[in-house]
Formats: sequence, structure tokens, C-alpha cells
Amino acid sequence: MTLHRPRLRGLVSKLALFYLLLSLPTLIVVESVILTYEFQRFVSGVERGSLERAVVRGAGNFDAHWSGLLDQQAPNPAALKLWLDAWILRLQQPRGGLTPDESYILLELSEVPMAAAIIGTDGAVLARTEDNARWTLDLPTAAELRDAAAPDAPFHLPPVGDSDYKIQRILVALHDAAGTRNGWLFVELRVPPAWRHLLVDSSFESATVFAFLIVFGLASSLFLAAWVTRRLNRIERAAIAWSRGDFSNRINDHSSDEIGGLSRKLDGMAFDLKCLVRSRAQLAALAERQRLARDLHDTVKQKAFALNLQLATARRTLGAGAGGERLELAQRLTQQIQQELGQILDEMHASDAELPFAERLRMRASDWSHTSGASLGFNIDDVPPLAAAVEDSLLRIADEALSNVLRHSGASHVDVSLRRTAERVSLVIADNGKGASADPGQGMGLRNMRERAEALPGGRFEFDSTAEGGTRVTVGFQTR
Repeated sequence: MTLHRPRLRGLVSKLALFYLLLSLPTLIVVESVILTYEFQRFVSGVERGSLERAVVRGAGNFDAHWSGLLDQQAPNPAALKLWLDAWILRLQQPRGGLTPDESYILLELSEVPMAAAIIGTDGAVLARTEDNARWTLDLPTAAELRDAAAPDAPFHLPPVGDSDYKIQRILVALHDAAGTRNGWLFVELRVPPAWRHLLVDSSFESATVFAFLIVFGLASSLFLAAWVTRRLNRIERAAIAWSRGDFSNRINDHSSDEIGGLSRKLDGMAFDLKCLVRSRAQLAALAERQRLARDLHDTVKQKAFALNLQLATARRTLGAGAGGERLELAQRLTQQIQQELGQILDEMHASDAELPFAERLRMRASDWSHTSGASLGFNIDDVPPLAAAVEDSLLRIADEALSNVLRHSGASHVDVSLRRTAERVSLVIADNGKGASADPGQGMGLRNMRERAEALPGGRFEFDSTAEGGTRVTVGFQTR
């Protein structure tokens, strides 16, 4: 276990790093695309005159409230600043602001995207909004005020400052109730493009993105450790046990995903290997016993037989004297050795009854397949040891069913399966032949199969045959 933990942790780390590296560009690209699209829509609205119209409406509102903004016929700076701040906030509203339905991009891209000032006719600043930490309001110069003095229409001033920003500067004349010009309303819009917001100006958003990625990476690691690598670890432990010859260790992953399907196939492979190893070991033991039996038969038994003949000849030569009696006794001992050696040799001769039932069934089905030329499918579950009488009955039923397939069905493929469900076992032999052409209940072979099956503990016999679907013989019985 300890030897394999670093490798599994390495898998978790690599996958988590992969998710992190995949998510970071993805989030940046997605946010950039969204912000860029929204920024372009906003800029398009501004270029179509939304800022100019908003400033003209603001100037008209200011003209209507001019008398309330005076203190003893002189402008009140505090009242002017209060009006100016309220007007700027209205322009920055997410809904119904500067550009309907897109004004929220202002707060998305910049903390203070707009600034404004009220300038008197003499060029003095009567009121202005607070400067931003990143940029200061670029007030009109005296020359720009002279250029804007003639027309009453909105006057666009050239942008000043960082060209990376989207900047618009507009002057609109202010009038009192008599229509006399008493100053200008100046507005400057400064919005960074999406790329600058993400890479230069943004601080909180970047930290949030990286924090999210860290949480995402940790969550991915925990998920992989709890759901993926834990299951891979079970497969690894089982594989190590199988490599040591211990096939009792099973994965037992019943999930319906790919890892669960692989685990079930590996469990099936382990059972097949267990049966194969056990069969090979028993076959090797039987082969060794046969070799020893042959050697004993060809050497010791033959020499014992020759010794018995020599003793018989010597006895006839000596006659009935004392020496003849001793030779008779030696001859009887030699005969006993021959008899006992013959019994030992008979016991050492192999029989397929000593093989596991699954291997015996497989051998008989394979022999039948080689004889008939039909292909064979063989599937078997982990069935507990069966009584000798039960195994013999099942083998005879299988022989009779396969014989019927060869004589009557004309099938090209046969499936032989032994399935276990709880304490019940089912032997199924199904072919793809033409099925029975007459009432199968009249055949002696079928009657014998039925009798043998029903004689088993809790035995049941089923016979299904159709002209199109072939024949299916099912024998079910209890293991206890």
C-alpha cells in the first residue's frame, strides 16, 4: 500500500493541474469575449450620440434648476456639486443610464468611468466631481473654451491622455431663465477596453478568478481521490494479489461507468485464471501420477512378474523338499506384491472425475465442438463444489443436449453457460439451429434429461425450441 501512494497522489496532482491549466485560459477567454462584446455595444451607443444627448438633457435640467442653485444671486458651490454628483450617478445606472441596457459595463470596467465639472463664463471651475485615483479630470483649456463659445450646440473636445482608454470630452453651454449663457457643463468619459481591464486595471477580479481556480483544483483533487483513485487503488490491490496467485481478492465495483465495467471484466478474468491455474495444477499432478504409473508398470511390475516366473522354475527344479517350500512362500509373497502393485497402479491412473466440474464440462463441450465443427461459447460463474452424483447428472444432460444438437439442429454455434444466483445454479445449453421439428416430449433422450434434472435438489427442466430461434435447454437446481 505505502509503495503505491505516491503514484496515485501523482495522478491526482496531474489531473488537478490539468483542470487548473485548462480552466484559467478558459475563464479569461470567456470573460474577455463577454466584456469585449458588451464594451463594443456600449461604445457603439456612445458613438451614435448617447453621451451627447445625455449631456444636453443634463444641461437642460441644470438650466431649469438654476435659480435653486444660487445663493444671493451667486452660484452656490455646495449645491452645484450636489447636483453634479447626482447627475453623474444617474448616468452610471445599470438600467436607464447613459446607454439603456448597456450602462452596467461602465461599473464593470472602471470604478469611476465618468467625471464632470461646471465652468463659469470666465473659465473658473464652479464645481467638479472627485478625481479618480487612476486619472484626473482633464478640464478644457482657455483656447478650447474660446472655440466652444460661439455655437450653443454640444462641442466635442479632442481626447487627452492615455490612448488605451476610450475617451470622450463634451462641452454644453448653460443658460439662465432669460437665456443668457452663464457657463458650461463639461463631461469626460474614460473607459478602458476589456483587455486592459483584465490585465492591467483589474485587481479584485483577478484575485477572485485565481481563488476560484484554487478552490476548483482542490475540489477536483478531492473528487478524484474519493471517486477515481480510490477505485483504481482497489484494482491495483487486486492485481497485486492476483500476481501472487491469490485469486480470492475481488474488486467488486458495481458502478455502471467505465471503471465499473472494467472491474467486472477483471473479476471475471480473475475467476477464469483461478479455474485455469487450478485445472493446470490438477492436470500436472495427474500427468505426474500417470508417468509414475507407467514407470512402475514397465519396471517394477515387470521385474516382479519375472521374479515370480524364476521362483516357479526353481521350485519345480528342487521338487517338494525343504527348499521347495521356501520357494513356494517366496512365490506367494511375489504374487501379493504384484497384486498390491496392480491396485496402486489402477488408483494412480487418471480419470476425468478428478478434474473440477467446470473443466470437465469445458473439455466435453470442446471435444463436441471439434467433432461437430460448430463454434462454442462457454461462460461459467464461481459455482461451489457439487456432489459427485449431481456433477454426473449434469454431464450426462450436457452430453445428451449436445448430441441432440449434432443430430437434429444443424446449428453453427452453441452457448454453454453455468450461472449462479444466490443458492441456485442453472446450466443452459442454447444453439442457433432450426429447432425441433416434432413434439420433443416423445423422445427418450429428452425424457431422460428431464428425469435426471428433476432428480436434482429442487431440480427443474425447461426445453424451448422454435424453428427460427434454435433450441434452449435449461436445468436449474439448489446447491443446498
